[in-house]
This record gives sequence, C-alpha cells and structure tokens, in this order.
Amino acid sequence: MKKCVKKSIGLMLVASMTVSSLTGCGSTAEESKDTTSKNNVEKTDNSKTSNVEEILTNKMDTSKDSEKKESVYVEMDAEGNVTKTTVSDELKVSGSENITDYSNLSDIKNLSGDEKFTKSDDGKIVWENKGENISYQGTTTEATPINVKVTYYLDGKKISPSDLAGKSGEVKIVYNYSNTAKTEDGQFVPFLALTGMVLDDNFSNVKVDNGKVVSYDDSNIVIGYAAPGLKDHLLNTIYNAEDYIKDADIPEEVTVTADVKDFSMNMTLTVASSDIGDMNLKDTLDLSDVQKQMDELQDGANDLVDGAKQLNDGTTKLKTGSKKINEGAKDLSKYTLQLSNGTKEMATQYTVFNKALLAGVKSAKSGADKLYAGTKSIKTATGTLDTGAKGLKKGIADAKSGSSQISSGLKSAKAAFEDTKKSQGLVNGSKTLAAGTKEASAGVDQLVDTLKNTPDSIQENINTVIDTVKEESGGAIASEKALNTTVEAINTAVTSGMELSQVLAANGLNAKTYYKLVQAYYSVQTLEQVKTQFTKQIATSASDIKKLTDGMDALKTGSSALSTGIGTLYAGIKQLSTGADSLDSGMSQLKTGSTSLAEGTGKLKTGASDLNDGMKTLSEGAGTLSKKIGDASPKIKAGIGTIDTAASQISDGAKTLASGTTELKDGIVTLADGTKELKDGTIKLNDEGISKITKTFKEDAPDAIDKIQETLNNGKKYNSFSGIDKNMSGNVKFILKVQEISNDK
Repeated sequence: MKKCVKKSIGLMLVASMTVSSLTGCGSTAEESKDTTSKNNVEKTDNSKTSNVEEILTNKMDTSKDSEKKESVYVEMDAEGNVTKTTVSDELKVSGSENITDYSNLSDIKNLSGDEKFTKSDDGKIVWENKGENISYQGTTTEATPINVKVTYYLDGKKISPSDLAGKSGEVKIVYNYSNTAKTEDGQFVPFLALTGMVLDDNFSNVKVDNGKVVSYDDSNIVIGYAAPGLKDHLLNTIYNAEDYIKDADIPEEVTVTADVKDFSMNMTLTVASSDIGDMNLKDTLDLSDVQKQMDELQDGANDLVDGAKQLNDGTTKLKTGSKKINEGAKDLSKYTLQLSNGTKEMATQYTVFNKALLAGVKSAKSGADKLYAGTKSIKTATGTLDTGAKGLKKGIADAKSGSSQISSGLKSAKAAFEDTKKSQGLVNGSKTLAAGTKEASAGVDQLVDTLKNTPDSIQENINTVIDTVKEESGGAIASEKALNTTVEAINTAVTSGMELSQVLAANGLNAKTYYKLVQAYYSVQTLEQVKTQFTKQIATSASDIKKLTDGMDALKTGSSALSTGIGTLYAGIKQLSTGADSLDSGMSQLKTGSTSLAEGTGKLKTGASDLNDGMKTLSEGAGTLSKKIGDASPKIKAGIGTIDTAASQISDGAKTLASGTTELKDGIVTLADGTKELKDGTIKLNDEGISKITKTFKEDAPDAIDKIQETLNNGKKYNSFSGIDKNMSGNVKFILKVQEISNDK
C-alpha cells in the first residue's frame, strides 16, 4: 500500500512539473530507431525548431492574463558565470488613467512607443497612458534566484570549454541548477528549468537523462528539465518524506552525452519559471476508499490486541489463583492434620477442663451476687441525677430566648445602615450627603469667583470695544475718554443746528466711521453702568457671600464627619451583630446539649434499673448453669469422640486435594506463558506492521499531498524579479543564455 502511495505522489509531482512543458514540442512523425526508453527522439518540422528560445518560452508562458509580464535575460559565459542581466517588462493597459508600476532597474527605455514616465527614489514609476500596452527594458546588477553552472567532460575527464573546442571523442555536458527564490514570507518557491540546445551533425548518439531529443534533418534539438531544490525542500518539510519521495525522479541537473567530432556548440538557452501549472493533487489522488479500509484494518488489529491482552490478563489471574488454591490446599491438609491431632488431645484433656469449668461457674455465681448488690446503689443515684438535669434544661431554654431577642434587635439596627432595593441605608446615604455637600460647596465657590470676576470681565469687553474703535479711527481715538469726548462733541454740534456732514468733515471722519463710533459709545456706556451695578452689589453683599461660603465649608466638614461616624458606628454594630449571632448559636447548642443531657440521664436512670434487674437474672442464671454443666458433661465427651473420627477423615481428603491442585497449577502456568507470547506477538504486529500501514493513509499520505500542493502554489506567488506594484498581477520567467563555444581552427 505504501509503495502505491509513494509512486503515485512521485508520479503526480513529476507530471505537474513537466506535463505543460515537454509535451507538444513538435508533431511526432516517427520515433528514431536508436531511441531508448529514457530518451525519446522525435521528428519535427522546421517552423517549430528554428528558434529554441521561442519553443522554450512558449512552453513556459501561462500568464496571458497577467498585468505585468517580465522576462529576465541573463547572459553567461560558457561555464555559467553571469556577465550581464537585462530585464524586459510588458505592462497591460486596462483603463484610461496613467499606469503605476514599480521597478529597481537602471537605464529604462520604452521599446514599444513614445510614452513618457516619471520615477521616484523609492522605485515607483508612473507611465503615460496612450491606450497601448507598454514594453520597456532596463538593466540590473541584482543576482537572480535561478542560476546554472555548466561542466564539460571529454572521455570521462573534466575539461574547460576553451580546451574542449575542436576536440573529438565522447563528450558529457552537465547543467547543474541552483534555486534561492523565496516568497515574501520566506517560503520556498519551486522553479522548473528547461534547457534547450541545437547540436549540429558533428554530434551523434545524443542522449539526455532528464528530457527529450528531437531530431530535425541532420541536427538534434535537446530539451532537458530540472526542478532545483524541490526534492530537498520536500524531504525537509514532509513528515516521513523518505518513505514517499526518496525514489521520486525530481532532477537537480541535466546531463547530455554524445559522440562528437571537432567540438563546437552554439549558444544554449535555459528558461526558468515558477508558474508551473494548475493541479489539484487531492482530486488526482483520492485516498478516501483506501483510508476507510485502513480504518477497518486498524480497528480489527486493535480488537485483536485488546483480546490478546484480556486473555493474557485472565490467564495471569488464573495462574495467580491456581497458586493460591495449591497453597490453600496444602495449608488445608496441614491444618486438618492439626485438627485431627487436636481433637484427640481435646478428648484426653476434657476431664480436666470439665472440673475447672465447674469451679469457674461457681466463682462466677459468687461475683454475680456481689454485682447485683452494687447496682441497687447505682439505681438510686441515677434517679437524683435525672431530676437535676431536667432543671438545668429549663434554665438554659430561658437564656436561649433572651439571646435570640438580642440577635434579632442588632440585625434590625444593622439593616438600617445598609441599602435595599426600596431605600438607601445610612452608610451610603451619609456618603452621598458628604459627596453632594462637597459638590455644592465647590459650586458656591465657583459662583463667588464668578461674581468677583464679573467687573473685570466687563472691563475686558470695554477694552475690546476701544481696541476696535482705535482700529476703525486709524489710531485717532485710542481711549474710552477720547471716544466719549468725540461722540458727545459731534452730537452737541448737530443739536445746535450744524450739518452732520460738516461736523464729521471737521473731525476728519466719514459717516460709516461715525456710526460705528456711536455704536461703540453706547455699548461702552451700557457696559459701564452694568459694571458699576455689579461692583456696588458685590460690595453690598460681601458679608452675605462670606456667610454663605463659611456655611458651606462648615456643612462640608460636618457631612464628612457624619459619614465617617456613621461608618464607624456601622462597623461596630456589624461586630456586635456577629457576636450576638455567635451567642445565639452557642445558646442553641447549649439548649440542645441540655436536652440531650436530660434525655441521657433519663436513659441512664432506666438503664440502671435494667442493669439491676439483669444482674439479678445473672445471679440466678449462674446457679442454673452450674447445675446444667454437670448434667451435660458426659454428652460433651461423647461428641468430642465423634469430632475426632471426622477430623481424621477430613485430613486424608485434604492430602488428596493438595496433590491434585499441584498438577492444576503446573498446567495453568504453561497456559499463561503461551497467552503472554500471543499478546506480545499481536502488539508487535500492530505496532510494527498494521499501525504504520494505517497511519500512512490516515496521516502521512494526506499531509504529504498537502505539503506538495502548498509548495506548487508558492510558485504562483513569485510574480516579479525587478519589482511590481502591489495592486498588479504579474508573471516572470528567466532566460539564461550560455555563451557559444566556437572552433576557430
């Protein structure tokens, strides 16, 4: 079962990485005769092989709806060392407003039109929008997350590309890829790298380990693929990954081998993309039926283990029980032998015992007579004690009634201090009074301050009016006195018969200014009158105001003291109430105890009378016992003889039982050992076999699929190398160009 899941996950992973990129490289006419199962060689037409870059990039282009398409061109020497990085971007127009982009590129040029752009220090670019898509290009010195190193071998020995030029022999070229890409939150980004090359007719017997060889005329187009870093990432993130993907073919490099004459090779291209297609592994790998079967298998295994444990527990208990039975049988044999010997001795000693018994009974009769005489005195004393206990009970009952009244009264007093739903108690009422008095005192203080400050406030208003007059008159009238003099002089002149316009002209004023002066004049007069009245009123009421403030201070102090006193009184009443409750409780207990005492003395009185009667009966019975023991003695002796015979028979039977239980114990020990081996075997089968198999399908396999799906989804999050606006969707691919190796000979 586990192999099935492992192969399925491996196949789906490889398929998801390659299905969209390696199928359809050309229309297959026929397979070459020298094709191996690992290296398919196909015929294709010229239109699909003339441009390797177009073939590779078309297979990687899944971003037709992206708003920003980015192609990163990395120029490298023959060994894979980067010499230059150029980035081409295409922005898709979707509206009438200018296009906002983000880029860290230098030397940006518009490749598709004459639209202008502005760029800020933070990399934000705003392009002019003329309704056409914008293609631009720039350069960068930033390291790309995808790189390739190329190693060359001739006849099994490593060789530099410059030394390889012009050589002949068996050539091996190894393309080793590295991937350092991360999402914004630091997650691994999977990349699929496709490497393509065109090998001329100097190459023969061309093979590639991870890819295809497509034949065209006298040349071969080689396409290899790899997913650098992916397998290590999955091994580090998937629980028990070694069980699933250690044998999965997820290549880190591409190796091309061929027989070559006069070696030279054109430029090779590698296209890498993180957008590696859509695939839902949960839908593809439906494990629901298998998981259900695994649940049933595990349930059965658990039942088997439980049954084996129960069987082992039962036999263990049986083993212990049989041991105890065997030991008990041996003890029974031992003690029945002792019983038999004891009955013989008892028959011998009975005569001695009988004599001593009769003497003892006679002595008991004498003692019983003496006890009977003593109990008569006890009976008289308990009568007196009972009378006293009844008197004590009545006195305690009266005291209990008084303590209850005290407790009730204190509870009523305490309730007056506490709040209820219907009314407020003295404690919180006094607090509310104190708080209200404090607020009222503050209000009175504020009112007094307001009264005292009112004349000053009125004067500030007068000063404001004079400042306005000063501004309106250009500084000519700068005081209240000057205002009054000017307005009164003008009014007097007009009243005497002069024209207002002449008077205003003589004073250097116009009508508008005059009317403002008049308005200010009467405002000041009114404010002066109000100020005078307030000043007189405050002076007249000074003593009343002082009495009011002194009274409020006294009221505030008194209410605070009242609240404190009520709080102290309440605390005392609470303590007194608690003490009264304790007193009442104690009196209740004392009352109960006195009742119990009275009942006990009554019972003691009755018991003393009963004891006296009993002792009388004991004395009489002792005499009767002495007589009957003498009559029964011969019968007891005969009975002891019968017991001795039966004890001998029991002893013989116990010996036989002990012998049989020994054989039973040995058989049960053998059975217990066997059930223990059965239990250990079923537990081992469950732990090392069935549980691991069922856990694979219930836990490990779904988790592995989820982790692989999550990794594939991370590829879609990587949408730009040089930068992109946060509101824009994007897609990026890397085109790595390895320099050609020419044969100049």
